Amino acid sequence: MPPRHIALLATALRARPRTVAALSEVAMRDEQTVREQVRELAAEGYLALYGEDIHYLAPDEAVAEVVRRRAVEVNDQVSRRLQELVELVAQLPGLARDWEVGGAGHGILDVEVFHGWSAVTDLWHQVIQRQDLRRTDIVLPDASRLFVADPDMQALWHSVIGREGNRARIIGNLTDTARPEAAERIRQELDAGVDIRITADPVSWFWVADGEVVALPLKWGEGWPTSTIAIRSPAVAGLAQWVFDEMWADAVPVREEPATWDPLLRLMSRGATLEAASRAFGISDRTGRRRVADAMEHFRVSNLFALGAAWGRKRSP
Repeated sequence: MPPRHIALLATALRARPRTVAALSEVAMRDEQTVREQVRELAAEGYLALYGEDIHYLAPDEAVAEVVRRRAVEVNDQVSRRLQELVELVAQLPGLARDWEVGGAGHGILDVEVFHGWSAVTDLWHQVIQRQDLRRTDIVLPDASRLFVADPDMQALWHSVIGREGNRARIIGNLTDTARPEAAERIRQELDAGVDIRITADPVSWFWVADGEVVALPLKWGEGWPTSTIAIRSPAVAGLAQWVFDEMWADAVPVREEPATWDPLLRLMSRGATLEAASRAFGISDRTGRRRVADAMEHFRVSNLFALGAAWGRKRSP
């Protein structure tokens, strides 16, 4: 929002004129200009406009609503880019075959498709046999099949990510980390050096490695797909990496210092309830409520809307 709009809003909140004409007089600005700026402020949710009448909203609630809406817009943007990625990759096998039929003499794409209940793990094993994946980023909406580890598979996974210079990042689902049976596997992965963050309802399973290899479900949105596709393409990997990095920045570490309220508020800002966020971090609902109360006291606010606004301002660059 431009500074002149915010300055007009500040004037309006102080004087509370009832109409656009009255506000233009108080602000000593051209009425048509004020009308346009008020419409833009209303469109953003900072106040309400009914004809020429202005209705005022508490700024903490207004800002909280703007923050919530912008968060949804960011999430929608990520979802759109992900869908673009899937639609693009869905065309690649056929286009690659057409290229080869046309007599190019060499393949341009390395594409493999896997089917069955083990499609996720079969794909990874096939890729890892051909190259050492040094930097692997995974979105795992449904990790329930991995709660009880396969010893051989886990040993291979840890041997790969444990090599010097290698690393792995995983974005998990809030609902998975809240389940008691997941606790031991999460501990094992953290001990092995995997960096894990969580978010509410990741949009789909996929992974990207080394700016070159991408793994996607053939049916977008599946948490543990039974049909997967692996493709080596820096162009596609670049888009997938952008999507992952956006999701990673918005997710929260699965383990945080117990004294801070930031992890709870970050999950709640993404749609999690206080109870669900508390369980995700292995604390009681009562402890979660106490941390939120501490945050309210710290920011000197009296409700969750105001807390969200104050906390959001603190995080803004």
